[in-house]
Amino acid sequence: MEELIGRLSDIGNVFPNEVAYDYSVGGVIWRFLIVLYPFFTGLIAGSFVVSSLAYGLGNKRYYKVAGLALLLTASLMVVPLFPMAELKQPGRAPEIFTRPHLFPSETYPGVSPMAVFGVIYLAYLILLVFEVLFTFRADMARKAAETGRAIYKVFSLGRGYDEASVRVDRAIVKALAIIGIPLAATFHAYVGFLFSSVKARILWMDTIIPVHFLTSAIFSGTALVVIAYYLAGKLSKEGIDLNIMKGLGWIMLWSLLISLGLELVSEAARAYYLLPAEGIKYYEELLSRLDVRTTYYALSIIILVILLIPRLRNDVRILLPVSVLSLVQVAMYRWIIIITPQLLSRTEAGFLHYSVEAHEVRLAIGIIALMGLIFVLLTWLFPWNGYYATHRDELEEVSAYGK
Repeated sequence: MEELIGRLSDIGNVFPNEVAYDYSVGGVIWRFLIVLYPFFTGLIAGSFVVSSLAYGLGNKRYYKVAGLALLLTASLMVVPLFPMAELKQPGRAPEIFTRPHLFPSETYPGVSPMAVFGVIYLAYLILLVFEVLFTFRADMARKAAETGRAIYKVFSLGRGYDEASVRVDRAIVKALAIIGIPLAATFHAYVGFLFSSVKARILWMDTIIPVHFLTSAIFSGTALVVIAYYLAGKLSKEGIDLNIMKGLGWIMLWSLLISLGLELVSEAARAYYLLPAEGIKYYEELLSRLDVRTTYYALSIIILVILLIPRLRNDVRILLPVSVLSLVQVAMYRWIIIITPQLLSRTEAGFLHYSVEAHEVRLAIGIIALMGLIFVLLTWLFPWNGYYATHRDELEEVSAYGK
């Protein structure tokens, strides 16, 4: 208790409910694992968009990386483990699926936002499972014919890989990819909607947050695909297609430009509507003390300048570290949006503080390691650079016709 009183005196005046449940000062209810949740849902949405550019919209440039991006998306779908690990009673988490409050009733007159998210998540997960199966089915059938192994026969769904069946598979995948684009956008933007619906905190009172989340998701998801494709190309005999890297760099540039543009609009609107009596000076004082915010904007400018120069953007040796920095930049943005508003004491007589605890780091490392393990298993099972998954038959026909 003495330690608690000492830490309170360092902060200033706070209300009793601004002291965290474990009697450590801070009042931050949504913490580090919740920051990682929208960060990884953004990676899911962004990597799926890259795969859909090829499979859904027929952009031939991205055929060779589309399968890898799709497997990357599927491996990250354990993302609900982040909020589940943060819950005080994680055993109750499955109730959003078993007893969802989707419609008002006498016992519960409201609608649960998380129950709605559960429906979106299940629909997206089912779509991904079927898209993965039909994307790689022909290659699995080919492996089944060559090796005779039962596992390949199972994933080939008991069919061959003749021309007619491949056309049917690709029609199914195209339909799923087109349906999946708005579903992936909703899956991630809904997280931003949950925050923007909370009117009690500055930075959350912003209707642009869902759109901003989505554009930064495309930026970070594409950056993750760059890293995954580089590693996969180096570890396999496939090599790295520089044309694909150029295309991915172009996506990163435009998504970053739009994302930063939306952020400037939000800042301008916030400065216009928040009067001094409503605490804007108090809010600005907090921002001036945040090193993470200064680092975020400095990093954004550095990344933007590099991507704006074609010679640098098209150099794989530069694009790779820039992609790593891009993931850090988006993670910082999620931190600023989620953690910063919770540091404002409602008494406006001091600032709360928060530091990541060791158990949060251990949980985060465990969940991210699980994602990596799933990705390795999926790339081992499904040929991301398979003949039919990369549409080499179509690309070879185009090449032959060009000759």
